[in-house]
Amino acid sequence: MVDFNLISGTIWLVCGIVILVLGYIIAFRGRADLHVDYDESVDPAYVSQWAGGTALLMGLLVVTYAIHQMLYGYNPAAFGALIVTLFILSYATKRFARGWGYRG
Repeated sequence: MVDFNLISGTIWLVCGIVILVLGYIIAFRGRADLHVDYDESVDPAYVSQWAGGTALLMGLLVVTYAIHQMLYGYNPAAFGALIVTLFILSYATKRFARGWGYRG
């Protein structure tokens, strides 16, 4: 039988890789238009830098959590911290995509 932590960790790892790929495309390929909340009046380079960079951070956190879960098992405090952090960073990416902090 396969351990639940390996299955769950693998799912989190796949999700983290998907987030990293999308963050990479936004941040390094300049595809700010891929962000659902992108406001076209904002400079795409600014959105790519900040929203893409924040998405990369989110992906790294999810991958780190996945590896932690596969190695050490489920930890409710780590899971709660991940969820809260992802909510905060998700909100930040939406704000960056809408031009928060942009001084055009």
